[in-house]
Amino acid sequence: MLSNLSHGLTALMSGGPILFLVLGMVIGMLVGMLPGLGTAVALSILLSFVYHMSIINMVALMLGAQAGGYYTASITAITLNTPGAPESYPTTLDGFPMTERGEGGKALAISAVATWMGGWIACIIFVGLIQVASPLITTFKAPDYVGVIALAIVLVGLVGDTPMNKIVVSAAFGLMLSFVGSDPVTGIYRFTFGLPQLADGIVVVPFALGVFAITQMVVMYGTGRSATSAAPKVGLKNLSKTAWEGIAYTFRHPGSVFRSAIIASLLGLLPGIGGFAGNYVSYTIGKRLSRKGRQFGTGVPEGVMSAEGSSLSKEVASLLPAVALGVPSGIGMVLFIAAMSIEGIEPGLALLREHPSLPYTMMWVMAITALLSCSIGLILSPWLSKVSRIRGPVLFPYIIGLAIIGSYAAATSSVGFAELAVFGLVGLVARKADYSLAAMIIGLVLGGIFNDQVHVTAETYGWSFIWRNPIADLTLLAAIVLVGIKAIPSTKRMLLQRRNSADGSFVGTHVPGLTGSKSNINLELPIDLIMLVGSTWYTIVAFGYPSGAGRVAGVVSSVMVFIAIFRVIFDTRKFMIIRARRHSLDIESGAPESTTPAEGSKLLLGETAANSGFQAVSLEAPLLHGAVATVEAPEYSDEPQQGSRRHSAGLRELVSLGWFAMFIMSTVIFGFRFGIPLAGGIYSLVGVRWSRTWQRVVFVAATVIILYILIMVFIDTLHYTFSGII
Repeated sequence: MLSNLSHGLTALMSGGPILFLVLGMVIGMLVGMLPGLGTAVALSILLSFVYHMSIINMVALMLGAQAGGYYTASITAITLNTPGAPESYPTTLDGFPMTERGEGGKALAISAVATWMGGWIACIIFVGLIQVASPLITTFKAPDYVGVIALAIVLVGLVGDTPMNKIVVSAAFGLMLSFVGSDPVTGIYRFTFGLPQLADGIVVVPFALGVFAITQMVVMYGTGRSATSAAPKVGLKNLSKTAWEGIAYTFRHPGSVFRSAIIASLLGLLPGIGGFAGNYVSYTIGKRLSRKGRQFGTGVPEGVMSAEGSSLSKEVASLLPAVALGVPSGIGMVLFIAAMSIEGIEPGLALLREHPSLPYTMMWVMAITALLSCSIGLILSPWLSKVSRIRGPVLFPYIIGLAIIGSYAAATSSVGFAELAVFGLVGLVARKADYSLAAMIIGLVLGGIFNDQVHVTAETYGWSFIWRNPIADLTLLAAIVLVGIKAIPSTKRMLLQRRNSADGSFVGTHVPGLTGSKSNINLELPIDLIMLVGSTWYTIVAFGYPSGAGRVAGVVSSVMVFIAIFRVIFDTRKFMIIRARRHSLDIESGAPESTTPAEGSKLLLGETAANSGFQAVSLEAPLLHGAVATVEAPEYSDEPQQGSRRHSAGLRELVSLGWFAMFIMSTVIFGFRFGIPLAGGIYSLVGVRWSRTWQRVVFVAATVIILYILIMVFIDTLHYTFSGII
């Protein structure tokens, strides 16, 4: 162990890897400041640049970026009441009240020390657990891997309020994409449409860039605003005055940090859910066990420590299942596993035997990044907090340009542009319709392993695995139980809708145009039909391949066919009921059919509105399952304005898709060197509003120059270039 610890640190501290660590850390810190982007966007962009990197450089870059953003995400949570990542929400509960009392510097210092300390505690736990990883792996057989992967997909999908049927569909879609290309068992090409570019399958990088980076940029362009417009309440003078108090307080009262770090480390070991739930569970347990638990939420330092002590520790712990089993605890680890596969590294026993010091290098990256990012972030926090006020349209050309470059690098051909465009649209539709992007990408990344292990299970064990592999039994049973638990509330809401539809009570029924949800029945029904037709075709083709090459793919797509049939029937019926009730109420009230959404809401909903998985306009947060909320008439007074804003945002999103298409077409025609800067210049001149002419001129010049420099660095570093048609 000691020699591996030493070798891991020595390999990292040479010139190249430490520079990549710093680069990744800076990128992670900056992205962590932008609420809504998250590390998934940063890692999906960096993923395309790991080609031709050494293994150590890749580890330093990817993990440096992942670890770098967790403290800076708390800066906006504390100073602006706007968490940089969803996991940082518990930090706002006590961090922002401290800022309002003039103790923002103290809160930032507590957050920095707690994040660093929690990360180092998790590193110690990681070193201890990695010693038993090899014996654990040897006990895992093919059926056990199938069960663990199924459980991981379910656990990732369970995060959030996405309905269970959409989680299953999302995971199945990702798995179906993973089956494109050559079957590793029979060598038969599947779903390639005769295109040699698809022989190696769907590339993860364009998919990740499309569903994360592109969709986020489209949404941010649609709002036309920055992540937050609030002014930070912590200045340099205030920070320096109270920061030392926060540092000293944390070292005098480390109990909350130790407790949260240990809890989050244990949760980080859980495939799929630990990476997200750590902060919430640690904060909740801290509230119950702390002597000041009753004061949590009012601005107590222990609350900040309970939240931030878990933020980095859960990420360090999540390395263990990723390295030992190839099973991620969150999106960050999904993309890190994808980066390892690009480098030809297979997680598991082979990694531990062939690269025994590599897990320790990963641990050192996390430890060093924790110390550097927290120290630098604390010093620069008054300036870093301003990054969150950069408008989405200003970020647009840089993220789009990097996404186009990265997609080409990953696919090594122009097919990367097509995949980026397709998956950008798929991701946007899936996001609007409330499907799980996390379940999609984990299905794509783990689909190949899942396919192989199912083949081995079928050939070696058959159905005897049920009584020969207790690990597989337990994991599959856990996955089934969790699916059932998640599906029960949705089933209750569906039955409630059917029961109340007969008497005109629209409890639990979503009315198009009357809610602020991401999802809309007018979008749901076409998706259902496309899903039904596409999955049916996929199933027929899959079972038509010889030698059982498409058997696993056909079973997966059959699940989607079943769900698609159910959704088409249910959504069609619901749509017809709503239309009929709307028409009936219009006639009874004497209102014309062209009733405005605000008027229709008063007529249709009366005094009740329900969640049904959707968020009502008049509410700031989703209701609990099956809840019914009384809505007063004045609550609808802002509906026309909200409807107008949503309509305007929708039009701007369509415009942003046009700009995205222009970037791709310009690249295809003129190549990297001229096409991307040209598109960036045109966009900067026309696509962003500025109050003064000199601002527009500066932005145009800066965009063209920065994009050109990025392209030249890309060409010189990776030696990839695309000259275009002309």
